[in-house]
Amino acid sequence: MTENAMLNFMEKEMKLGLFLYRKFMWNIATHLFNNVYLKPYYNFYKTRQSDPFPDAPFIVVCNHGTFFDPWIIGTYSKTPFAYMTNDDGFRGKGITPWYLKSIGAFPKKKGASDFKAMKTTMELLRDNYPVCIFPEGQTTWDGETQLIYRGIEKIIKKLEVSVVTIHLQGNFLVKPWWAATKRKGSISVNIKVIDKETVKTMTTDQIFDIIKTSIYQNDIKDPRNSTIPFRGTMLAEGLERLVWICMDCGCEDSLVTEGDTITCTSCGKKWSIDAHCKLKSLTPSTASLDDLKDWSEMHKEKVRSRVLSGASFTTETPAAGLYCENDKKEFDLICGPGSLSLSDSELRYCSGGDTKAWPVAVIEDYVVQKKDIFEFRLVDKTWRVVFSARSPMKWVYYIRYMKNFTTCEAQGHL
Repeated sequence: MTENAMLNFMEKEMKLGLFLYRKFMWNIATHLFNNVYLKPYYNFYKTRQSDPFPDAPFIVVCNHGTFFDPWIIGTYSKTPFAYMTNDDGFRGKGITPWYLKSIGAFPKKKGASDFKAMKTTMELLRDNYPVCIFPEGQTTWDGETQLIYRGIEKIIKKLEVSVVTIHLQGNFLVKPWWAATKRKGSISVNIKVIDKETVKTMTTDQIFDIIKTSIYQNDIKDPRNSTIPFRGTMLAEGLERLVWICMDCGCEDSLVTEGDTITCTSCGKKWSIDAHCKLKSLTPSTASLDDLKDWSEMHKEKVRSRVLSGASFTTETPAAGLYCENDKKEFDLICGPGSLSLSDSELRYCSGGDTKAWPVAVIEDYVVQKKDIFEFRLVDKTWRVVFSARSPMKWVYYIRYMKNFTTCEAQGHL
């Protein structure tokens, strides 16, 4: 056997061994864990109209409403597939990076295009290994599928692989990302396959449109979900992570939650929220929107109008600390409790005599991490502002519209 033949043989053996190891971990993660814990609690089921998974390789795309989505959809595939995953899980040491690697997950920068992640996707597919991608890049903020990133359709067309579109209903309502508690309900899983022969006849735009329409979901407005008895406790707690503007007086950063109740500390008005995210006024003559989705849209409209008005503005929120990533991919505390403020040109963190300022024009990759963290990057440094009972979402909304997000909304994709 020649040296090249021996190397090829060894490479195949290593890939086979890695596949068998990942399949072992896959069976534990998607079957044992699901059957013992996930399925009995979240009550998810595959629809009768669902297609069977095709032969590998294939790409899975799915709307993303809760942390457990990868395990839920993985239940129905006998073939392990690699997950494109938020790179935060691969930072530092511990069991999480090991576990993610063991099931074949690979990192992608959250809230940004990532050439390296796309290259890894193509390499896996060429090795006959299926890949699962959540095109939104993060879980939905308010129950509606977010704008998705372009690029997946080019890989699908170039490699001419089958596409599995998975549409989940109810996954946001069982555990909104901002919530303090889980809820009981029901999750519908609908699986559809576009085989590789059909892919060959399609343009990249047609593939993208099918992905976008197939995974679109609005959990709060979905008539199907209104018939399901979702239930839980402490349904309002944690909601300050998403909303920060009172729907009655318009005051910012004045909302507090307890149990199922939201209170504005500025005007004293109160609302309750149920497990379907429907809102109800608890004080007389108080303005109230129908549901959390409407409230989220109100936030977008107010921020968009303020940013696009052309007038100077400033907004400020107390924060627990400012951190910066070091060479070990860990975050060091730069300064303690202080406040984060934003003007029409600059983001600023102040803590006592310490002040850090960054021009909005050069801020990139601004996202929410781990519920209470606003993260952003400037060139080669990644910064984090940690909040307590305040909205990290606020800063994503503002900076998005300051960096021309209205164009993305008009074109329907990122």
